[in-house]
Amino acid sequence: MKFVTDSVSRCVARLGKLTEIERMPDSVFETPLLLVHTQRGTVPHLCKDVLKMLTKEQQFMLATLPSTLPMADYVKQCNSFSEYVSLQEYPFLLGIQDPTGVIDGSHQSSTYVSIWSRNGRFSVTPEKYMKVVETFKPDVYVALCDGATDAQSSQKRVSKAADKSKNFLEKCIRHHENSEILKNKGLLGSVQGGYNLHARENYINFLKDQPLLGYVIDGLHTNGISTENITMDQIRAVIEHCLNLLPVDKLKVMIGSWNPAVIMDLVALGIDVFDSSYAYLKTEDAKALVFLCTECNHSSSTGLIDFKEKRYIDDFEPICKSCTCLTCKNHTRAYIYHLIQTKELLAQVLLMIHNSHVYIEFFKSIRHHIKHGSFHEFRNRVCTIFSTKTEKS
Repeated sequence: MKFVTDSVSRCVARLGKLTEIERMPDSVFETPLLLVHTQRGTVPHLCKDVLKMLTKEQQFMLATLPSTLPMADYVKQCNSFSEYVSLQEYPFLLGIQDPTGVIDGSHQSSTYVSIWSRNGRFSVTPEKYMKVVETFKPDVYVALCDGATDAQSSQKRVSKAADKSKNFLEKCIRHHENSEILKNKGLLGSVQGGYNLHARENYINFLKDQPLLGYVIDGLHTNGISTENITMDQIRAVIEHCLNLLPVDKLKVMIGSWNPAVIMDLVALGIDVFDSSYAYLKTEDAKALVFLCTECNHSSSTGLIDFKEKRYIDDFEPICKSCTCLTCKNHTRAYIYHLIQTKELLAQVLLMIHNSHVYIEFFKSIRHHIKHGSFHEFRNRVCTIFSTKTEKS
């Protein structure tokens, strides 16, 4: 796999391309890229047929260990994880922790990472992890790491997480280079060190000469809905420090449910890949994304519609007048409000269709505005919407 970028400058918005994917040699994925978040091999609330109706463009999928590890023995009966879940036409990136669930920091060890699933806790060593990776055959995967640190983590905890992650990375690289199955797959290394700039620099000095496709800037949060409340002011110093030290020509990834304003700021600094977990978490909270809408009078001041509010009980407009998703074409706000109140499962299906569509269009817009030199204006518009939302909440 190969990543090329149009920019040799640091800390600027940039375009790039992922090419030469082993399973899909003719496919090209442009960055900034959205990874479509999945659980147990499917986009939450959406079947494959509905997924295909979201967009005609090929999407890159994100799978993580908490929902896929219990499948490992069954996947062995198929050629790969993508074949097992019948999504062979989509490339997959395999991550460690699910960005929608808070990482349980208990059961720490220097020899394994704890992965919590519906089936309980799995102790995942580098050796066990690489066997799983060989079974799943993802197109890109993250080396096993301990990224469960945030702004409240002690320096002792940050240091232990970094040391463990370095050890695990070396083992994963050795296995990767000696594996006929994996040697043509993309391998990402995590950048650890919490909020300590000196620890980040030491880690990057170890990391930057390793044979990697790119880097995941990790260890800033412990996942879950609280990630959307992290502001750019809180993480800017860490991100800029990392990007000024990492090789310019490598892929930069940040996983987590960052709100769209932070995503815009991260893109402006040169981050290449994100995931759609924010859209899923808004769906679970009965909210619809409307921050891209230019025709509805609500969109300029809130960025979200909260269908728990009674004012939508007799609102017979679509979620967004300018949206072309299946939900907006066929259903009204009043109907979705009714489904939420009666706890119908269709409510989450319709909201997930809309929110996923909006997020896919969001990243298409980001790439469009970078290409046409209007990214600054687009960024300001999105950031203004969410800063207003924060002030009112």
